[in-house]
Amino acid sequence: TAARVQIHGFMGALGNYKLDTGTFPTTEQGLIALRIKPQDANQWNGPYLEQDVPKDPWGHDYIYKYPGDHGDAPDLICLGGDGQPGGDGLNADIVSWKNQ
Repeated sequence: TAARVQIHGFMGALGNYKLDTGTFPTTEQGLIALRIKPQDANQWNGPYLEQDVPKDPWGHDYIYKYPGDHGDAPDLICLGGDGQPGGDGLNADIVSWKNQ
C-alpha cells in the first residue's frame, strides 16, 4: 500500500513538472528532477516534491523510465520486498500503469 501511495504521489508531481516544462524528465534525469532543476529544463518551477525522493518501503530505489513502455506517461516500478523483477505476495512488483 505504501509503495502504491508513493507512486501515486510521484505521478502527480510528474504531471505538474510536465505542465511547467512541457515534458516529463528523461530516464537519465530521473525522479531527482522533481527536486533539483535539470540544466535543460525550461520553465521549471519546482521543487515538485516537498522532501527528497524517498526509497520504496523496502529501502530500494524506484525505477523510473521515460519514455515508458506503457503509454504516454513515465513508467515507475517498485520491485517489491526482494528487490528483483517479478515475484508474488510481498515480493510482487508494483507498477504505475496498473491499479493493483
